[in-house]
Amino acid sequence: MLTQRETVSYLLQRKLLGPADVVTGDLTVADISRRHHNYRITSGQGPGYVLKQGVGPDKVAAIEREAAIYQLLDSGIRGLSRYLPRLYSYDPEEHVLILELVDGAQNLREYHLHRGYFPISLARTLGSALGTLHRLTRNGKRGEKEGHQAASHPPWVLSVHRPTIKFLQGCSGANLQLIQIIQQFPVFCDLLDALREEWRTEALIHRDIKWDNCLVFGKSPSARKTRLKIVDWELASGGDPCWDVGSVFNDYLSFWLLSIPVTGEMPPDRFLELARYPLEKMQPALLAFWDTYAQQMNLDVATADRWLLRAVRYGAARLVQTAFEQMQMSMQFTGNIVCLLQLSLNILQRPEEATVQLLGIPLRGMRLP
Repeated sequence: MLTQRETVSYLLQRKLLGPADVVTGDLTVADISRRHHNYRITSGQGPGYVLKQGVGPDKVAAIEREAAIYQLLDSGIRGLSRYLPRLYSYDPEEHVLILELVDGAQNLREYHLHRGYFPISLARTLGSALGTLHRLTRNGKRGEKEGHQAASHPPWVLSVHRPTIKFLQGCSGANLQLIQIIQQFPVFCDLLDALREEWRTEALIHRDIKWDNCLVFGKSPSARKTRLKIVDWELASGGDPCWDVGSVFNDYLSFWLLSIPVTGEMPPDRFLELARYPLEKMQPALLAFWDTYAQQMNLDVATADRWLLRAVRYGAARLVQTAFEQMQMSMQFTGNIVCLLQLSLNILQRPEEATVQLLGIPLRGMRLP
């Protein structure tokens, strides 16, 4: 495993740094490790880098897969490169992946928290990025020969109510309670089962789309942030494009719901009016995201409605995953988590109503009763 000091020597050997970068004294190597062993390298003399190293069999395999995805997407799928950080190199012997450090970038969650609003322009850009990815890799156009569309298993959350012993062993006390709550509602289980049965492999999908994995930036570090790049592709595989779309819906919905101060002292009918980030402020961005995505995919009206409803249902399932992730380090449930589960069930039961009334997206080819 490379240390901070060894990282500089490693980059010098690969000619990604020069002696001047070291001599000037403005070179920094920061440890930003999360799931992997990561460093952020910045220098006033040239580009910055993100170095990711896999340690252990599972993480080595994940880094190897992410490198393969970057190589695939960088190998001639026109129109995608502007949405990806540049791939500088992958070292299969040291299991080191080196990517572009996007100068002055924030992830989309940080941006929304800092700004307090939800720009339509960035929502359109995200819709264009996902639409481009799915359209250019749909039905084996790219990726099938390389084997990247083989792993088409549904997301684990669609089977969360049918956990294995191994899965339960890794759950927090709060998440064991979450699973038990879902299991107490047969209709909830049936709706998740039905959604799992509808899973299909149609394109290369990111599988972990969320605001945290979307970097926004401008022409310069001080310029307005109008551009976007998607990062962390280690889970990418063949799958249902509507999962990525539903994951975006989830981020807006959970951001709204988790901004509500749910307490035992406040009557439930006042919850919505107390949201720090009201849903109606997000709806123009949601509509812009979906319309841009559907246009990029060249979906006709009937197909667009079917895809939209399936994406909304996947978004509901993704709310359960968000609740699970929120509670993984906790032993106790919160009111907001109960609200996430309730909203998920409501959407699964009435997806048409949720699409129009919650998301503010019209179903253009059908009429609601």
